[in-house]
Amino acid sequence: MKKKLAMLLCAGMVMGLLSGCGGNGQKAASGNESSGSSNAGGVSEDNGAASGSEDASSGEAVKLTFWKSPHSDREDEIWASMIAEFNKENPNIQVEFLNVAWDSVVEKETAAFAAGTGPDISFQTEQFPLYAKNGYILSLEDYADETKRSGYPASALEYCSYDGQLMGIPFVALNSVMFYNKDMFSEAGITEVPTTWDEMEEVAKKLTLDKDGDGQTDQWGMMFEMDDYWQPLTYIIQAGADQWNENLTNIGFNNEQGVEGLTFFDKLYNQDKVVLPLEKYTSKEEERAYFYNGQVAMFPQQIHYTNIIKEASDINLGAFAIPAGPAADEAHSKWNFANIGMLAISSQTQHPDAAWKFVEFITRPEVEKTYLSEVGFFSPQLATNDLMYEGDEIMAVAAEGIASLQVSPASDYANAMMQNLKILYENVARSEKSPADAIQGMYDAMKAISGE
Repeated sequence: MKKKLAMLLCAGMVMGLLSGCGGNGQKAASGNESSGSSNAGGVSEDNGAASGSEDASSGEAVKLTFWKSPHSDREDEIWASMIAEFNKENPNIQVEFLNVAWDSVVEKETAAFAAGTGPDISFQTEQFPLYAKNGYILSLEDYADETKRSGYPASALEYCSYDGQLMGIPFVALNSVMFYNKDMFSEAGITEVPTTWDEMEEVAKKLTLDKDGDGQTDQWGMMFEMDDYWQPLTYIIQAGADQWNENLTNIGFNNEQGVEGLTFFDKLYNQDKVVLPLEKYTSKEEERAYFYNGQVAMFPQQIHYTNIIKEASDINLGAFAIPAGPAADEAHSKWNFANIGMLAISSQTQHPDAAWKFVEFITRPEVEKTYLSEVGFFSPQLATNDLMYEGDEIMAVAAEGIASLQVSPASDYANAMMQNLKILYENVARSEKSPADAIQGMYDAMKAISGE
């Protein structure tokens, strides 16, 4: 748990991903602010883990709740279909899906688990150690046999473990790319995509223009999505700093490398002025419209935005690897935001066997590809990626990065890290603090929370 970077380096994963690159033409759109529920099995509105008091062996239906935050505005529809397929095999197990907005999921899960009414099954990311430490998540050591585990790289299983116990089954793997408007590059005479900070800066300058001659910039080289905590973090780590300290309790970039990376982020915003300014928009939808309408040329974002962009616009979309920073080692210089999401079972559930049946079913390669290909994710499971994305050049770019996925370790303080990175982003992008002062302020804020 104290590793600074969990490296997914698996030859089988490399081959599986590179042979499985491509797209299926399906569409999904952003749903990061949505929240709703899908009562696919005709289940009551009881959201707690204690729902349903009869076991399937009695002939009465077992009722389970499943919580997940959205990666698509079709989240409810997709899960209703998958749950219906599960019900064909398991007619006595009813699963209610609850779509919980990202900005409230930690608060709602924490309150529900503390009250003994947490979901039977939940989708978990970096914050899961907080629940594991408090005994809210069931160890899957007795459920996931060697056959089940053999489909995953050891590092993916390690990421989903706490104190040596497997706490969830890896379900999604994602990384990030630099999306770009191919036509804007061509019009500017740019024939090669940038691969380093310096090259990216020069390309962004060339693409930042006053097109109508009124003295005001109306085209920008790039944009960073508002409130997206990993945007400044990319440059901090690519300069050679670490996200976490050794104990995973505070930042690891209160140092020279951290300041160097954040200074480059600051330079792009406030000196070069090649980044779409924050004052130009008040929502993510307004901001993305600049990219969709051809007013921004480059947009670093998670790979599942491929479908979001394609549905919202008809730009000539391309992608390339996030340009590398100056750090001496590739683990830092080529870092980009990546993550693994897992399916976990509550220790409070009255029906762990039924919950395991659902998790096992959903993570079968032929089943999970339904969700992953619709949304635009990869799988940590080797066999699934062979079934998706054949011939898609954008997913091929992401696949090269997935083959050496670097996932920052999960931590009890992951939510505090994310919230304070958003503050740091605003402080620097709006010139409210210098990079050094912003980093010191974040260090002090994290120390006040963790005591370290």
